[in-house]
Amino acid sequence: MQLTDRDREILIALTHKVRLLSLEQIARTWWTDSPSGIATARKRLAVLADPASRSYVMQRLKLNAHPELALDGPIFLWQPGEATPHFGALSYRLKKRWDEAPTPTTVYIATEKAARYFGGFGGKLRRPLQATHDLHVAQIYLRFLKTDPVRAGLWVSEDRFAPQRRREKLPDAVIQDAAGTIALVIEFGGAYDAKHVERVHFDCVTRSLPYELW
Repeated sequence: MQLTDRDREILIALTHKVRLLSLEQIARTWWTDSPSGIATARKRLAVLADPASRSYVMQRLKLNAHPELALDGPIFLWQPGEATPHFGALSYRLKKRWDEAPTPTTVYIATEKAARYFGGFGGKLRRPLQATHDLHVAQIYLRFLKTDPVRAGLWVSEDRFAPQRRREKLPDAVIQDAAGTIALVIEFGGAYDAKHVERVHFDCVTRSLPYELW
């Protein structure tokens, strides 16, 4: 399997950090967001996502998803000991940002072959109807990768974190060191109602964990 360093970085993200990435996310992170950058990315990804190729490490899917929001920072940050937020107000801020309809979106996931090669996750996408949510979680990770590589390196995805919380609420991601200490909970708020925001908050209160709601 002839993989470039760039291929490996993308595949590590897909097998260890996020469930999927859009063509545009991959292009702007590892190439450029210009038309030529997107075209170059598409051409390389076509090779990696060719089932007839020995390098079949990605699968290309077309899913309905809302256009990406510009996540410039979290909607809300909380630290243990701080006051309880107004859940209705937070929910309103989360909901009012959605003003576009879902559209067919090209995304890429890691194959089982990639998961075996990199020791992570891959294969069939279990929740294709959750594409909008997963794309925005991916956007948060990519933002960390660009602005805070140390934090990105400590990012533990929901799927990797799941064995630590069987039958309990799972965050979208946590920032966790090698000793297992969680420094931060990451949650993409989507269009959560007030009750959902409240559940996120009090789960973190119970565990004395700071969180960011995006």
